Amino acid sequence: MAKIFIPKEFEQKYQKLLGSDYKDFIECCKTKLPKSIWANSLKINPKKLHAAFSEKGIQLKQLPFHENAFEISGIERPGSLQEFREGLFNLQEKASMLPAIALNPKGSERVLDMCAAPGNKTMQLATLMDGEGKILAIDKNVERFRSLNYNMKKFGLSKSVKTVCANALELDKKNYFDACLLDAPCSSEGLIRKEVDALKGWSQQLVEQKAALQKKLILKAFDSIKKGSALVYSTCSLSPEEDEEVIRHLLQKRKLTFDDIKFNGFKLRKGIGEIGYRVLPQDNNSQAFYLCKITKQ
Repeated sequence: MAKIFIPKEFEQKYQKLLGSDYKDFIECCKTKLPKSIWANSLKINPKKLHAAFSEKGIQLKQLPFHENAFEISGIERPGSLQEFREGLFNLQEKASMLPAIALNPKGSERVLDMCAAPGNKTMQLATLMDGEGKILAIDKNVERFRSLNYNMKKFGLSKSVKTVCANALELDKKNYFDACLLDAPCSSEGLIRKEVDALKGWSQQLVEQKAALQKKLILKAFDSIKKGSALVYSTCSLSPEEDEEVIRHLLQKRKLTFDDIKFNGFKLRKGIGEIGYRVLPQDNNSQAFYLCKITKQ
């Protein structure tokens, strides 16, 4: 792998934040990220997809936290496969799969997927709901919204998913949804294993700008769900400003309880102040991630 770009400011921040874990963290970030996929079980049984790939000499290794989740090897570009073009599976980093699983939506529910494009987690939600219920997938970025619509058609989700190109902050539905997933726009720190230049535009100022937006989004997300309903908040960042401090902001403004999250065969670390959970790359050979599940009181 090419040498990754790490700003000095980032290095200093994370040395302080991670302490003795920093060395393992940064060394893992310099290694190649394994490829993983999520099977579209609405179109094909994951076991049949496994068998079809085996016949082609492509290896799928079942990930222990869900039957639709696999690591894939034996092919350099899985996106070139006919099965990908037909929407039988989607390329998705394994830590990125966790928020939708944690939300655990039911088929009878109305679910909000905020900041949804390009639709990886939307497809996950639909498969977890067995293609039933209704999902509202919102994104304001026009180019990303085109990708969202394309993917919903490819995955065969046009009936169960409604897509809207709009600013989620202008959503006018209150106490309406049974569950909400907010995978918030962030400083993308966790992507350095996927893109060597992911931190080229990183700065503490960027982190603080994203955190300000995230605090607005999480209030809107919380207000959109019914009492007793669940909200999962996630980012591909480990900055406390974008993670625990966003949840703390919500806690100061609204009444909620925290839900435990566990995944078979996947290590989570408690967040700062016991708020949410952190995924460090070296623990699971994944990207960095943060997630928190709360219930509205």
